[in-house]
Amino acid sequence: MLVACTPVTLITRTSTPLPAPWSDENAVVSGICFESAFDAAGQTFIIRDAESHIQFYELADNSHLCRRAVTRIPFDFSGGRVLAGLWSKGIGCTAQHRVNSFERDEAAKKIVIMLQFETEGDCGYELLRPFWIGIPDAADYEIEFIVS
Repeated sequence: MLVACTPVTLITRTSTPLPAPWSDENAVVSGICFESAFDAAGQTFIIRDAESHIQFYELADNSHLCRRAVTRIPFDFSGGRVLAGLWSKGIGCTAQHRVNSFERDEAAKKIVIMLQFETEGDCGYELLRPFWIGIPDAADYEIEFIVS
């Protein structure tokens, strides 16, 4: 379990309609240990099927950063659902992601999610925050995260 993780704060600022066109899936990756997630921070993961999801968990296990095998939590890929996400790390007292936009271009088959990662305070803690979402009808879309 990621001890340093708390639920992400989703704040829409621009073109993201409410309710959000995705589901919060941070719980699906909660079985990845802190050390492995910290090592993977900054990488984007786009997981389109159950086999790739298993390989994702095996990457964490094979990193040998976790003391025991990671807890594997299933995700429903039916209907073209995609599991996409990342971890962000920083130093401070608190940290959060803010969603600036979620843009889905049907013609180009592309989704761009713009996030802002913010840390606050002078605590000096190593912070790690997940941002993992389930996106419906996106199996054949290019998905990109832009984090500032």
